[in-house]
Order: sequence, then C-alpha cells, then structure tokens
Amino acid sequence: MRKRPTAIFVLGALLALVSACGQAKAGTALPKGDDAADYVGGKFEQVIGKLGDAITDTRDVTNSLDAYFKFDDKWVHSVVTSARTGSPENRAVRHRSLKNPDEIIDTYTPADGTVEYTYLGPVYVQKGVSPTAWVSMPKPEAGLVVPCAWGGVLTPCRMADSTVTAYEADKRAVRGAKSLGEGKTALTVNVPFEIFVKNRVEILPPSITDQIGPELKKAAVPATITLNPDGSLVSFAMEAKFAGDGHQVELKYEFRFTGKASLQDLPKLPDASQITVLPDRAAMDEFYRRLGEAQGS
Repeated sequence: MRKRPTAIFVLGALLALVSACGQAKAGTALPKGDDAADYVGGKFEQVIGKLGDAITDTRDVTNSLDAYFKFDDKWVHSVVTSARTGSPENRAVRHRSLKNPDEIIDTYTPADGTVEYTYLGPVYVQKGVSPTAWVSMPKPEAGLVVPCAWGGVLTPCRMADSTVTAYEADKRAVRGAKSLGEGKTALTVNVPFEIFVKNRVEILPPSITDQIGPELKKAAVPATITLNPDGSLVSFAMEAKFAGDGHQVELKYEFRFTGKASLQDLPKLPDASQITVLPDRAAMDEFYRRLGEAQGS
C-alpha cells in the first residue's frame, strides 16, 4: 500500500479528539502539559494509521492562507487564496504580497488538457521575466499525484508536518486542548522553531538561517488546530514572537477553508496570442531562473 504523506497525519489524527471533548462547555480548558499529552496522545495513536486527509482531500472548496514572517527588520507578508472544484478537478491559486502589492503570481490548472497557466503581476513583466503576463507550461506530474505539492495547500501541509514531527519527538509538545463555542475544539501543540525552519514552512535564505543559533532553535511556536464538531477543519494557525541569539522573530500563519468553490472562482484566460508558451523543461527552468532573479532584486 502506498504510504501517505506524513504532513496530513495531524489533521486525520485530530478527528477523534472531537468526539471525546466536543460535549465540553464552551471555554472549558481540557488537560494541559503532561496530562494533555496522555489525553490527546491516546487519540493520536488510535488513528495515526487511518488518515482522514482533511486538507488535501477536501473538494469543491476555497481556502486562504495569511502568512507573515519577520526576522529583525526583514519581513514578508502574503495572502494566498485558492479554489478547487469539479471532477476531474480545476485548481486556481492567487498569491498576493502585502509588502509589495505589484508582486502577483497566480496559477491555474484546468481539469482538461496537458498545460497549466501562470499569471505574473506587472512588476515581473517589467523586469523581463516574460513578454506577456500569462505563461503556459506542461502540467507538473507531482501536482497531480502528490497531494501536498499543490500550491494551494503546500504551506499548510508543511505546518501539519511540523506539528506531527514535534509531537513524535516529544509527546509533551501537546500543551493544551480547549472546548470552544458551538461544539468546536482547539488543540495547541508547541513546535520548536528549528522544526519550523527545517520543514520550510517559510523558505528562508542562508543569510537568515545562518544566524539561527541554539536559543532560537528551541523557541516554541504554538500551533493551534481548530475543529468543527464533525471533525472538519476550521482553521490551522501558527503564531509566535520571541528573541534569542541576538535576534527578534515574529511569525503568524493562518490557514482556513472559506467556502464552497465554483467555476466562477477560476480565472478567464486571454486570447492565445497573449500567452507565452513554455514548451519544455528547459524553457521552464529559464523562466524560473528569471523569476528568481526578479524576486531577489
């Protein structure tokens, strides 16, 4: 049997938690620390081999991810919204930088055909990444086979993978569970910043990772998973602010399902004459090289 990605263990595992504590009074704190580890750990062990792919298998939905990371005076902040609908499935991802609004990168993978499309904001066209805003290229096999390879869920999968890694390394990483209003449940797991970096929740350049010493590595990044009474995901967040090794770090990531997707959530393609065709891997590699240079300039 094909092994499923580790990244989705955490959400499948947490489904059992709801049935155990969904009847608690709103605002009730469930066990913390070592007690929480025993309480929730038992639920993990029961279902860790029976995955409910809450992020990757949910269909006909729209998602959003708000991602903010700051290291000393360097920061990035972006919002990624996505939609997936139909069978076979159409997928669209919209990436917006809140630091540099002209830095727009959208992708659209239609259900039919062998190509997908990328839309570049004006700044990238001006910098010569492509002569047109729209670019087409062959569909990536990984995006069709590996659930977490799709840009709409890539970062949430890495968040989930980091949470599972922290739990498997130390069951005491589970810091608390809380019953919320309307039968919702929130679970908090402390993820060491070292795991956050290693799993590339935020892809950091060497100029930053080289400055991350032992104090920052052990800093805790609380990950909070909020679930509906039926076990479906409400939100998945990581938020922390800490200092160490002479540096200040602040981060906030929040992923949530935002509604039901339809064909109206998908972009409309321009005339073929307004689309630059990248026919093969060599052309794609050159495109991504120019894109990387433009983003680094």
